[in-house]
Amino acid sequence: MEALSSTGLVILAFIALILLRLPVIFAIMVAVCLYFIGSGLPAGNIAVRMTGAIDSSVLIAIPLYLIAGEFMNISGATRRLIAAAQACLSWLKGGLAQTNIFSSLIFAGMSGSALADSAGIGKVMIPSMKDRGYDPAFSAAVTAASSTVGPIFPPSIPMIVYGAITGTSVGALFLAGVIPGIAMTVALMVWTHLATRSMPLKGAVERPSPGRILAALADAALPLATPAIILSGIFFGFMTPTEAGAVAALYAAGLGLFVYQTANLRDLFDGITRAMIQAAAVMMLLGIAAVLGWIITLEGVAAGLGELLGGNAANFIVVMLVINMSLLVIGMFMDSTAAMLVFVPVFAPIALDLGVSPVQFGVIVVMNLMIGVITPPVGFCLFVTASIAETPVRSVIRAALPFLIPLLAMLAAVIAVPAMTLWLAQAV
Repeated sequence: MEALSSTGLVILAFIALILLRLPVIFAIMVAVCLYFIGSGLPAGNIAVRMTGAIDSSVLIAIPLYLIAGEFMNISGATRRLIAAAQACLSWLKGGLAQTNIFSSLIFAGMSGSALADSAGIGKVMIPSMKDRGYDPAFSAAVTAASSTVGPIFPPSIPMIVYGAITGTSVGALFLAGVIPGIAMTVALMVWTHLATRSMPLKGAVERPSPGRILAALADAALPLATPAIILSGIFFGFMTPTEAGAVAALYAAGLGLFVYQTANLRDLFDGITRAMIQAAAVMMLLGIAAVLGWIITLEGVAAGLGELLGGNAANFIVVMLVINMSLLVIGMFMDSTAAMLVFVPVFAPIALDLGVSPVQFGVIVVMNLMIGVITPPVGFCLFVTASIAETPVRSVIRAALPFLIPLLAMLAAVIAVPAMTLWLAQAV
């Protein structure tokens, strides 16, 4: 009865603090501390389990990819990539919106973060779209929707976290995200084409000559090689995902220091500082959420939920529908890292019992949670892009809701067609 009351206290405290908009990391800390107090467990075990959770070589990849993204911004590589995308697409009707989406796919090959994608691309593309006559809310919504591709297409910080939680190969997860990431991009571009056909945009941009397009692509050739280096190294077994992160960071630093000469050592040091602050926040969240996950396992929540859903005898469609709907709702309120640490230990065993590959399930989990970052009431990326567009968040929410249709369609495709995730992943 005592354990039951402690568990109830943890759940109530956690839900209450989240509803009060307390940062997730502090909400989890308070809930965990209350459980240990209520159960009479030694508080020192919290620190032991936190350090144990982040004592993993796989997690070294997180700061490395954050550094690589910072160095790409500092070197001017991001600007060159966007310029190349603009030269190829912006002259079309609705082409600037298409450029926004395609730039997110390219930027995804360097950052691995939806928030970094929405901020980095948004600062360049949203003002340009507003100047062309796009509604500010639509400009922000396109940017937020396309940022969901970032954590799907490799490299991906959420994939690294999932791999650390479940012991799944991060290299396989990276490769599993290639086809879904491209499919999401295409679906968003098609949807945007349909949405912009009747928009009263300002005069069409002059179609660039083939020479100008080739020049823009040549100017962006070295930054474009970054995802190719990462993926080929992992695919052919030359590098682990962690080593690929280190290579990407060194490559981006070389571009800024020696090729483009747009950065100095001070700039790189500042970039490393920003990346380490972000990484520290992620690691702290990983540690404390791992303790909460341990509590959930200790209390038999995963086993109880699996039994409730029917285990091996359950209907695949019904169980997967329940899991995906749960993850979509969770993603509306919680940061993706915290959500995975708390709920992946609950849902993963159920999915595996149904015969779902851990690699495929990893992509499914991340896609669900990424859809959550553009879904109210929280919608982290909506707030970022609304701030850049200088428009009310409620207007961005209304403009973003239609983009859920192509994203949910791609999620359904990934669930129904395992080959979308497993074809390339089988090479690792």
